[in-house]
Amino acid sequence: MTIDKYHNSHQNVADKLVREYEGPTPFALYLKTYFAANKKHGSKDRKSISAICYEYFRKLSAQFPLTSFISSSIDIPKFTASHLQQPLLFIRARPGKKELVKATLEKEGLFFESINEMAFALPNTSSLQNIIVLNKEAVIQDINSQALASLLQLIPSAEKPLVVWDPCAASGGKSILIKDTMPSVQLHVSDIRENILFNCEKRLKEAGIQPASLQVVDITLPFAIKKQFDFIFADLPCSGSGTWGRTPENLVGYTELQLTKMTQLQESILHHLMPAIKTGGYLLVATCSVYQKENEDQIQKLMDTGKFKLVAQQYFIGYEKHADTLFGALLQKITE
Repeated sequence: MTIDKYHNSHQNVADKLVREYEGPTPFALYLKTYFAANKKHGSKDRKSISAICYEYFRKLSAQFPLTSFISSSIDIPKFTASHLQQPLLFIRARPGKKELVKATLEKEGLFFESINEMAFALPNTSSLQNIIVLNKEAVIQDINSQALASLLQLIPSAEKPLVVWDPCAASGGKSILIKDTMPSVQLHVSDIRENILFNCEKRLKEAGIQPASLQVVDITLPFAIKKQFDFIFADLPCSGSGTWGRTPENLVGYTELQLTKMTQLQESILHHLMPAIKTGGYLLVATCSVYQKENEDQIQKLMDTGKFKLVAQQYFIGYEKHADTLFGALLQKITE
């Protein structure tokens, strides 16, 4: 079979996969399932077919969904154009491990760029398995997820260790960031999903972190507040629109109704979390969204309650760094 015939064959397979994909399963998992059931495709075939599929989705960035809802802080032409390229792979060296990680990357001959005091950028196709001891020596984490540490650093230290809650722990990346930035805190970790929490606990153990508690809590519903916290880091569920450069299949058909449902879920979560923060304590709200309704508008609603004052808020822009775009806001609770 000639190269052209190979390409035509791969194009036909990719066309079929894209046409039949309906979500909500991530497209990467959809591809993995397909290739597992069709072992006739070798590694080069899989790589070529995947590339054709993702190229199709990336070209849809010119019709980015709901641009009228994107925050005025975002340069929309630059943001949408950035989706034509896949973001980089970023890793953050754990405290005291920067030189070790750098030496290992150099020894393995991997192409990388040192970004700041602790971070490295690599091509997205880089494999770090069996090279870096992940979670112990370094954490795979987008450069702007790492940048949320700048808001953590605005929280003043206290004589006693701060009691901190990460209620949307997911894979544990934020929990590790909290402990690396604020080592003395007493960290409590939870998530709505037991299986996710199991994986989170495993990852924290690899990172050498023992949380004060780890439990399943559904913060979308009212829950019993046994004690108040000095600080809550709420990484809210969101559209994920700031990360669609990594999952460009989401550029297809995201609707205003979906956005409305997500903002309603966010409001419910924040309403349930407010009583769990001590007066004088702090709330860090973060999303990986560029939509104002999920970000600035939610912060304004918190301030409108009269219970919070804004310490700082900002977008962490990714489209000039081949990275994700995130939003973060730090508030202090001033009254019950």
